Amino acid sequence: MTPLELLFSKLPGVKKSGSGWSARCPAHDDRRASLSVSTGDDGRVLLHCHAGCDTAAIVAALGLGLADLFPAKPATPRANRRGRAYPSANKAVAALERQLGQRSALWTYHDATDNPAGLVVRWDKPNGKESRPIAQRAGGWHIAAMAEPRPLYRLPEVRNAPRVIVTEGEKCADAARSLGFVATTSAGGSQAAKKTDWRPLAGREVWILPDHDEPGRKYAETVAGILVKLTPAPVVRIVSLPGLPEHGDIVDWIDGHGDAAEPDGMRAEIEALTRAEQPYRVSPAGAAPRGSCQPDLVCLADVTPQAVPWLWHGRIPLGRITLLVGRPGCGKSLVTCDLAARISTHTHWPDPGFDRAPLGDTLLICAEDDPADTIRPRLDAAGADCQRVHLLKAAKIIEVDGNERSVAFDLSNVDLIRDALDRLPECKLVVIDPIGSYLGGQVDAHRDNEVRSVLAPLAALATERGVAVVLVCHTRKALASFADDMALGSRAFVGLARSVLHLMADPDDEKRKLLLPGKCNLSAPPPGLAFRIVGDPGRLEWEPDPLEGFRADDVVAPRESLETKRGSEPTTRDAAAEWLAQLLKGGPMPVADIREQSKAADLSWRTIRRAQESLGIVPRKKAFGGGWEWGLPEGGQVSRYLATFGQNVDNLATFDDDATSFPFGFNNPDDPDGERLGD
Repeated sequence: MTPLELLFSKLPGVKKSGSGWSARCPAHDDRRASLSVSTGDDGRVLLHCHAGCDTAAIVAALGLGLADLFPAKPATPRANRRGRAYPSANKAVAALERQLGQRSALWTYHDATDNPAGLVVRWDKPNGKESRPIAQRAGGWHIAAMAEPRPLYRLPEVRNAPRVIVTEGEKCADAARSLGFVATTSAGGSQAAKKTDWRPLAGREVWILPDHDEPGRKYAETVAGILVKLTPAPVVRIVSLPGLPEHGDIVDWIDGHGDAAEPDGMRAEIEALTRAEQPYRVSPAGAAPRGSCQPDLVCLADVTPQAVPWLWHGRIPLGRITLLVGRPGCGKSLVTCDLAARISTHTHWPDPGFDRAPLGDTLLICAEDDPADTIRPRLDAAGADCQRVHLLKAAKIIEVDGNERSVAFDLSNVDLIRDALDRLPECKLVVIDPIGSYLGGQVDAHRDNEVRSVLAPLAALATERGVAVVLVCHTRKALASFADDMALGSRAFVGLARSVLHLMADPDDEKRKLLLPGKCNLSAPPPGLAFRIVGDPGRLEWEPDPLEGFRADDVVAPRESLETKRGSEPTTRDAAAEWLAQLLKGGPMPVADIREQSKAADLSWRTIRRAQESLGIVPRKKAFGGGWEWGLPEGGQVSRYLATFGQNVDNLATFDDDATSFPFGFNNPDDPDGERLGD
């Protein structure tokens, strides 16, 4: 590491300034960048504080000494003091082969100019392996180790790769490369990691695949410890391959899959294992070394009960994930701007009760809207204090020379959100809009295990920091009978969320939007709410009256029509349809009343919902601000349905008022819930 790199690793906030750099002086309370940094012709670091601090005080404040500002004197290469110099690498290899026999393998290392800098030659013998290094030094090629710091293996490939795998040994690096990865290692074995220049991996994503033995684990820990101290720090994960024998490595892991295994499949396995690993973090000083895995048991008698903390009571819990589902263009982003505005100004929530939003900050992670012409105008229209609303645009990489570049952000790097929250200690809400844009290119949104591997660390972060996380999710194109099944992608999105809110248009008025509860794990379902989008830029105008007893399932479009029914054999759904038709024969009824009567009749609401679809009943508003009701449709659908079984509404008076005896299997011991398998 050069003196300049050492200084930059200790000095925060360094920025390029002319031919040098500038930063805040660590030797005094510097509120402006008063420290100038430059280099001399011999590589020494030159420091000048414009406030008058001397150089000794500056380096002491960084934990350095004056000697650290000067380059180390070059050591005399060992090969120059003894040993023969060969005119070419081939001549040096030939000399070794005359001594040790035909080589088993040879690997070439390149320097920063992509020229050969050294070789590692290996012989596999009955009693073990033997390796010899060859290095280019003054006077030719020598049978000796390369000068320190040594270059990484396959440096030309590594230099431009966003993701790199590190293994112990060149053979293992080539094995990882055979699966389609960019891979590297350090020369000299597991004890020589500190003799290598790891700086080309700064700011990258690095996966370390250790050998399955103690030296392999120590090598992985050593390399990870070096990497996380680079500037900018890479995202490092140590990934242990499953099923390895003692002393096994990735070569054994690949061989264990057999000849029929495809590289793409094995690569996908390693990628899935990596997503399940948390980024490497340096253990605090004095922390106990890593040990065996032990169960962490908690006796629930020792757990103190506590109330669920809410951002918006009944709808958005703190410390949990909430899913906001809706079709494109229905106003999901406007809702998140409305949430941010209320939190930023400690304003009342729009539902009755007049609870105020907690005062705090909001972190927006938004891929689809421009901050200047869309997000900021919407926040202004909603009355937000924009000093309390922040946008995470990308991951910013600061190079060693002070230059900055941005790279795309996704949820494989949850630590970036953690770092953002460190800067926003009063943050109450994190919005990711839409979630599908931030899963990462390697994650299949329709595979449950892959989605969970990405969202589980996010859920843990929400709990750790006590912030509400709202994931904005689009709906699938296909219809469903239940609203939560409309969320696009894997069921893991709904499964991990503790609350699911659905945003949809009123079936009778497209301009009227409904915010309705779906899944509610932590409370009773809250009443639905309605609003209209007014003005330009748009803002939400909420209706004062809630939609009591009305849920998202009550608005979802029917999945089946009468024409798709299978055969004419009476089923519990058919009987439920006749019961519902009899109930509504006298006119429309509130949905809440129908639900209560179905409970009294020992009929599940799911069966009643299917009966509603079969009869073609569309929910409708009783009056402006009033509740929802169902009524029999005018026309032939009910008559066609009942005619299928030779029935009509007028012949349904045989039902007992207490609904204790129904035809077609109600209260059947074989079907106590009124729902037959497959119905």
